[in-house]
Amino acid sequence: MPASALRAITTNVVLCALSLGASTGLSVRAVSYRAIPHETTGYYNTPGSSSTSCYGRGDDWGYWTTLRINCKTVSTPPATIPFTVNSVEVYNLVEAGGRLYTISCRAPRIGDRCAWLIPGQTFLAELKDGTMWVTARQWGNTEKETRIKFRLLDVRPEVPEVNGTDGRNFQEGDLNGTFSGIVRNETAGVSAHFGVAIRDEGGSVYGCIAIKTPLYGSGSLQGTVRGSQVSFDSIGSSLVERFSIRFEGQLHGASLTGTYTVSSPSHQEGEFELLKRGSGAPKSGFNLKNCIKNLGGL
Repeated sequence: MPASALRAITTNVVLCALSLGASTGLSVRAVSYRAIPHETTGYYNTPGSSSTSCYGRGDDWGYWTTLRINCKTVSTPPATIPFTVNSVEVYNLVEAGGRLYTISCRAPRIGDRCAWLIPGQTFLAELKDGTMWVTARQWGNTEKETRIKFRLLDVRPEVPEVNGTDGRNFQEGDLNGTFSGIVRNETAGVSAHFGVAIRDEGGSVYGCIAIKTPLYGSGSLQGTVRGSQVSFDSIGSSLVERFSIRFEGQLHGASLTGTYTVSSPSHQEGEFELLKRGSGAPKSGFNLKNCIKNLGGL
């Protein structure tokens, strides 16, 4: 099966600097969430059938026999019957101990099996074997507590605050530098971490983009910036296909957010959120392979 741009594939999530073999208890604070509804139409086939009934009468004259028979056949042709399955997929970003955890769940509806965590609230959690169990009151403080099972997608160091105590002081609205964040493929219903390195030269921008599995699309980028409006095209490839992706967003302080559209090899759409991590920007004649590699830790 050919790979698709920014499309989900089956993969094993590699968690760096954290061992999840044993149960680990911690207190997590919800940062943000994203709920994505899904509607899938499937089909099943029913076989055809046929039945025949006959009736009649006859006369026996000894030397010959006369029979008069009437038969009727009723046939039902095979049929293809559609059915629809609805579900909701929830992505939560939580932080604890200087790390950011991306967790997700999926269920037919929001309820005991899957829910979003209200940003700013703190929850008891337990990590074990790539799963995070969170104890929460889903419908307000009057409801009883329940344990919700989330799939652990990613763990990484928490992004330092812009103009914070780490000594970084990014210029307001400056596009030059490295950004990291989340890209969400709305068509496939899948999210992934990604980073970009951008240089702005008089309104023309260039650089590179690195997208982590389970999505694809790493490659070079070039585009324009007009005020806070930023747009760039990314050209990348996998082992078998070449991707063309258009990103359009707005720069507010150190935050770059917007939407994207894949035009090749198939039409797909999604959203992205980026936060500035550093001021280092690619220079003219930069090495694309090294640029993408340097973004791998974002």
